[in-house]
Amino acid sequence: MEINDFINTIGYDGNSAIVDKARLSKNSNKNIDQLLEAGAFRAAAAYAVYTESEEDLQRVADGYNKLSRSNYKKEQIRRLFGVSKVEVKKRLVW
Repeated sequence: MEINDFINTIGYDGNSAIVDKARLSKNSNKNIDQLLEAGAFRAAAAYAVYTESEEDLQRVADGYNKLSRSNYKKEQIRRLFGVSKVEVKKRLVW
């Protein structure tokens, strides 16, 4: 799956990723900095998971914690935003 599809996936139906069309239009081709600046924390978390960057997961945690006055650790970000890397064969854009 391409990174733009992954960061905008809102769920799965069997072997298909369900990609949010509005988010895809809004978040496509943005890097981690742009996603964080826009407050797109779930997309930023997905970006960090896709790129397998622990440093970016920490940046997401730091940004989210600052805004929400929380104290999440980078290890908790995947679960907080419901993001994990999975293999899919198709994508459905809605």
